Amino acid sequence: MKSQESQVSESKDQAASHSREKSGKTSPFRCLLGLPIGLAVGVLGTLVQRSGAAQGLPWGMVLAYLLVALAAWWVRCDSGTMGLALHLVASTVMVWLLSMRGPGGDVLMPYANFPTFFAKYAVFLWMGGLVLIQTLAICLPASWFADGPLRRQGRSA
Repeated sequence: MKSQESQVSESKDQAASHSREKSGKTSPFRCLLGLPIGLAVGVLGTLVQRSGAAQGLPWGMVLAYLLVALAAWWVRCDSGTMGLALHLVASTVMVWLLSMRGPGGDVLMPYANFPTFFAKYAVFLWMGGLVLIQTLAICLPASWFADGPLRRQGRSA
């Protein structure tokens, strides 16, 4: 009988700790996970974003935007708004750094008079879309990123 009571109290303690974890307060370590993920998204998205732009079919841009949206959704679910804000900063800084001239004068993200619209403006579309997608993910309601129903505290029905 005593073992059943201890199991019940342990399950209540686990449920309480799980609800505290889901109450919007995440650990600083979880928030810091947004930094390396943002760096990886910035690098991978920059490498793929110009694919197909010269032919007028920017499948690389679509893939890069999808990568940003999925990473932003995952970081917001896992780390909350603060983790996503760090993700936004890290990915934006990485893309900005990659857009600079290299030591030999080479450019990873060129802007020139290319024949198609997507080839010419791919750099600006990538940088603007990167920030826009993540900003929208920050502004969306927290209930869209929760596993279960959220309970409003401090309000009566």
